[in-house]
Amino acid sequence: MKIVDWNTLPELGVSHNQHIKKKTLVSKGEIPHLMMFGTAVFKPGDKVDFHLHETMFEVFFIQSGKVIFEVNGEKHILTKGKCITIEPGELHAQSNPFDEDVSWSYFGISID
Repeated sequence: MKIVDWNTLPELGVSHNQHIKKKTLVSKGEIPHLMMFGTAVFKPGDKVDFHLHETMFEVFFIQSGKVIFEVNGEKHILTKGKCITIEPGELHAQSNPFDEDVSWSYFGISID
């Protein structure tokens, strides 16, 4: 068993944009195939450039605010309560052109 207090976790920069801060609740290697489980806050103007993961699903659950996800050339505005799953090999980017912070929980699952 492991209990983690989100309130005491350090804020770390995400690999795609060090300005965007995340807290990792479960790290890679703790659960088979789980790459990580955490939360992040996107400030107005933040973005993550296009990228893909060949061997990982990513799942994002929007907790507050709204954000644009662009996946394989299609733009989607996601708001509080929406969940999006990005499949391996899908080219995707995120941006917050809006006036409020966006917070989400997210995780990655390896297919290897």
